[in-house]
Amino acid sequence: MNRDDIKMLFDYGYWARDRLLTAAEGISEEEFNRPLGLTYVNLGGILGHCVSIERLYRLGTLFGRRDVERIEESRLATLDGLTQAWREEEAQMRAYLDGLSQSDLDETVTLSRRDGSQAVFARWQLLLQAANHGTQHRAEAAEALTMLERSPGDLDLIRYFMAKQRG
Repeated sequence: MNRDDIKMLFDYGYWARDRLLTAAEGISEEEFNRPLGLTYVNLGGILGHCVSIERLYRLGTLFGRRDVERIEESRLATLDGLTQAWREEEAQMRAYLDGLSQSDLDETVTLSRRDGSQAVFARWQLLLQAANHGTQHRAEAAEALTMLERSPGDLDLIRYFMAKQRG
């Protein structure tokens, strides 16, 4: 796996995220936090989980660390705060990805499982997991937005490619 392919997958994730955030523009705080019967309860919970886990991957998992400080809950309590936190995380993730060499990608990382055992992965595998993690949650956020009559439209990868071709 090469850096450009990994960067493209993250770029796709940010493109899809931006469609979600655009669809949510102007949403009330009540709608943002309304329980919708989803895994992460509401739109804010889903999106907050996504940005928090991306940060956890960038600062912790990719280096085999578990001591990563979480994003303050208060920053994720509103759409504006969450959007700002995610834009900051995106800039840091893109800078991290830009600095990777092929040997960095091929380097192995040892992770400790909850049961005390260990698993070894190439860094590129963990980056693919980080990029792919949001797929399910973006679909859940799209469903939440649709329930709130704010559908973001089609988030499929081919739509991203089509958007890139159009410029």
